[in-house]
Parts: sequence; C-alpha cells; structure tokens
Amino acid sequence: MIRLLSDPRLGISALLSLTAALGCAASGAVGPATSADGVTRRDTRIVSEKCDIDSAGADKYDANGDGRPDLVIVSAGGREVCRAADLNFDGRWDSFSFFDASGKLRRQERDYDRDGQIEELTIYSAGVPTEQHRSTTLAGKLDTWHFFQNGKLTRTERDSDGDGVIDQWWEYKSETCPLIHSDVNGDGRPDPGATVDYCEVTGYVPPDRSGPRQTPSHTFEPPGSLPTELENKEQGETPEGGKK
Repeated sequence: MIRLLSDPRLGISALLSLTAALGCAASGAVGPATSADGVTRRDTRIVSEKCDIDSAGADKYDANGDGRPDLVIVSAGGREVCRAADLNFDGRWDSFSFFDASGKLRRQERDYDRDGQIEELTIYSAGVPTEQHRSTTLAGKLDTWHFFQNGKLTRTERDSDGDGVIDQWWEYKSETCPLIHSDVNGDGRPDPGATVDYCEVTGYVPPDRSGPRQTPSHTFEPPGSLPTELENKEQGETPEGGKK
C-alpha cells in the first residue's frame, strides 16, 4: 500500500525531511585496489547493493500525491535495513541508503543524471564516511576515489584516462586547496615537477568560515511549522492589521 504524506504541498521538502530522519546486508569498501611496483590499479566497476523495495517489509510513501511511491522504507527483524528515494519525482530511484544493525548509515548510492544508473557510492562506518567512489565522466565506471579520516576528506585518487590505473593523487593541505600530483609519463607513478597547487594556479581563495553563517540553511520543517494567518478577535483586526 502506498501511503500519502500528510501534506502533499511540501513535495520535495517533505521527502528530503523524511529520508533524513529515517534510518541489504554486506558492508565494507568497494572497488578494491591492487598495487605492484608503486602502480595502483582499481576495480572501476560500479557494483550496486540490492534494496528489496518489493518485499513484504517495505513501506511505500507518496510525497507529491501523484499515486506512485517516492520513498520506500524496507525493514526486517524489527529494524530498517535500507530505503530508496525518487528525489525529483521522475519515476526513477535516485538514492539508496543502507543501515547497519545499530541503525547507523553504512552505505549510500546516488544517481545524479537521471539515467537510472548509480554514479556515486559512499561507504560509512557507524554513520561516518570513510570512502566515496564516483563516476565523474558518466562513462559507466568509477574514476575517482575519495578517502576520509574521522569524516574529513584527506586524499583522493583519480583515473583520468579510464584505464583502471591511478594517475592523479590529491593531497589536501586544507579541505579546499589540494595539491594534485600527476603521472605524466604513463608509468603509474607521480612524476617530479608535475604537482599543482590548486588554489595557487586558479587563484581561488577559500571563504572565511570562522564567522557566523550569513545565510541560514533550509531546515525542512514539518507541516506544523508552516506559517498561518492569525486574527485578533479582541481588537477586531483583520489579518492585514487593519480594523474591521
């Protein structure tokens, strides 16, 4: 049965809010690397994990009232194991999330170009990201691997020519200004003199994040927080503030 969310007017806001609040089985990294003589090769296949959205334990929700599910929550053994979301309401699943036995996020898959194929895989440990694997060229295979420590991006590997051999190494001296080491001669190793300081070359200046946020982010408040017009009956005022 498809359940209609209480206020279809919320549309994408309601869907994002619900997917964020809600919490299938293999865990761990994908796309393993093999190294020999300093050359790193990676599995570029995009291997998706199955979320059984048609199982008996699946609850389906319709956020925009069009009669088809936009969010499916799959549970087993009294806990939620995975969910699928159609964030742009085009009838194709854009996002899959998978949870460990304690309810923490352990894996997320995303489709960004509306082709029904996954372009990004993120691996989590106890809800904290450890790796993120991407297909940035939309060629149907992985080409970029991000690695995190304590949830912070620390390094990146890239296969810029699609041959499965890493030829770029991004070292983050800060979150926004990486040093990019490249293999120019094709031997699979970073070459001397082929390192680029991203901020120095582009002239990019990272924004000052020490002060208060200037523009507040959207909080996707529930329906009860929607603004309402109030009428002051004692004073006999209209909602616009004038006298009757």
